[in-house]
Amino acid sequence: MFVGNALYAGGQFATLMLLAKLVRPELVGQYALGLAVVYPVMMLTNMQLRAVMTSGARQQTHFGHYLSLRLLTTSLALVIIFAITQILGYRRNLTAVVTMVGVAYAIETISDVYYARLQLHERMAEISKSLIARALLSVLGLAVTTYVSRNLLWGVTAVVLARVIVLFGYDICERTHGLGGQSKWFSRNDALAPRFDLKVQRELLWLSLPLGIVVLLTTLNSSVPSYFIKHALGERDLGIFSAIGFMISVGNMAVMSLGQSAFTRLARSYATGNLVAFGLLLGKLLAFGAMLGVCGMIISRLAGREILIILFRPEYAERADLLPWIMAVGGVLFMAQFLGFGMTAAGYYNSQVILNILANLSLFAACYWFVARQGLFGATFAMLIAAIVQLAGSALVLIIGMRMHTPACVERVETA
Repeated sequence: MFVGNALYAGGQFATLMLLAKLVRPELVGQYALGLAVVYPVMMLTNMQLRAVMTSGARQQTHFGHYLSLRLLTTSLALVIIFAITQILGYRRNLTAVVTMVGVAYAIETISDVYYARLQLHERMAEISKSLIARALLSVLGLAVTTYVSRNLLWGVTAVVLARVIVLFGYDICERTHGLGGQSKWFSRNDALAPRFDLKVQRELLWLSLPLGIVVLLTTLNSSVPSYFIKHALGERDLGIFSAIGFMISVGNMAVMSLGQSAFTRLARSYATGNLVAFGLLLGKLLAFGAMLGVCGMIISRLAGREILIILFRPEYAERADLLPWIMAVGGVLFMAQFLGFGMTAAGYYNSQVILNILANLSLFAACYWFVARQGLFGATFAMLIAAIVQLAGSALVLIIGMRMHTPACVERVETA
């Protein structure tokens, strides 16, 4: 999983790096704006069905019910994304770019629900292979197409094609899931087919919706600054800020892989009342997140300008002063993400909604106050404030929850 997530995150970073090398910063800003529009919508409709499925919250629910709900919500997400571009009055070319980015991530969300089934059956190697294939094909398609056409829209279209190939050629195959079938598309095997049942899907929707709202609010942490930068400073500054800010993804790669790998163990420890094991594992993850942030700050302070010149272009290195602060934001966010895995594993869904609303309100207020006055540094400072609110609130929720959970665990042991 670490290797798969590493290469996948590296592919996402390579995508932005290639765009910075091949096209103008303004076009990189358009791509970043597309992500800012698409991510929150997709994450809301994603509803973390993968986490719900692998946590065992609905053991009696068939995989096909999850799949059919994901297909319905993803289709709705694409409609919402297009509607947003029309409401905001985007130009035709920008609308096409944003919509195509949405299609690319729609395909990814469909693959994700198949990953949930693989994870539930502990076939983690198959997930890793899919991530690697998707990353390599996406980067290759983007690089070749963008280099030949010098057109952002065609480059994103190549990414869509790459993800379609992996979805149909690998993710939905019976052989990938260990069912002994042939590698055929849209398997008729009942284990992998969609099941449409309005009652079951309505129950799943109400169970998962709080998690969808949580992820929506979480993704707004990266999207809200983009809106303010676009409005106050323009697409060029947005492109530069997005490229530098994407450096956090280097550490996020390890955070996601470790968090996903530890999630099932965290959920089992909490469900069985083994809070010592739960706390120890969560503590190790927090220490790792803090270490990543500190190392990133030190490296960016010593060689930030040189790194940005190598990865992007000299105009990006002119804002190397932002990099240590962005790494500080990353370190706080890494720890908050690990606590988020812990809260989801413990079943604290509604608490995360309230917590993320507070974090986003603080981000919105800080962006409103600082971006117009302090430019890109103000956007970075606003992100740091929101990350601290997120981390402190997450720790408070878990501490209170674990204290309340302890008496219940003791009572169950005494009864037994």
